[in-house]
Amino acid sequence: MSVGCLAFAGVANASVQQGDTELDALGGWISQDGEDSDSDFDSFFVSAAMGYFITDNIQVGPAVIGAWTEIGDLDVDIWAVGAKAKYHFMPTNQWVPYVGGQILFADVDYDVADGDGTLWGPVAGLRYELNAYNDFFVEFQYHLWEGDIGDVIDDGMGLFVGLVHQFK
Repeated sequence: MSVGCLAFAGVANASVQQGDTELDALGGWISQDGEDSDSDFDSFFVSAAMGYFITDNIQVGPAVIGAWTEIGDLDVDIWAVGAKAKYHFMPTNQWVPYVGGQILFADVDYDVADGDGTLWGPVAGLRYELNAYNDFFVEFQYHLWEGDIGDVIDDGMGLFVGLVHQFK
């Protein structure tokens, strides 16, 4: 039991620190709630982001997402570009929890129409340092939709896994 506890108490060599630039990629499954009488749907979702640590704890950077699904009998593609900001707790540990937010301009293409709007909401996650340059992470996102997209999708959530590569 003591040896098992040591796995969670390990200290990394400054897992994240000021001046680091990172590239992350994540994928997972989202569940979105349709507005009023519109259908709820589940979808595969991918995202890539770049981040720069302005302090040992605070990371900011651009993000791009994509989702492809069917709502009823319509094929729907969603693309978004914007920014994320995250606050990392205990940045020198091997396990680094974080919270943050994102705001992205989104474009949706239906079989019969197009629309745009804003995707925003909080994120929370946990990263695990694999080595000096790569981390594994799990992230939860809550999605709020505005604009034309908000007329069809109200809100939703997703759980994702991904990898981070650090440029030190």
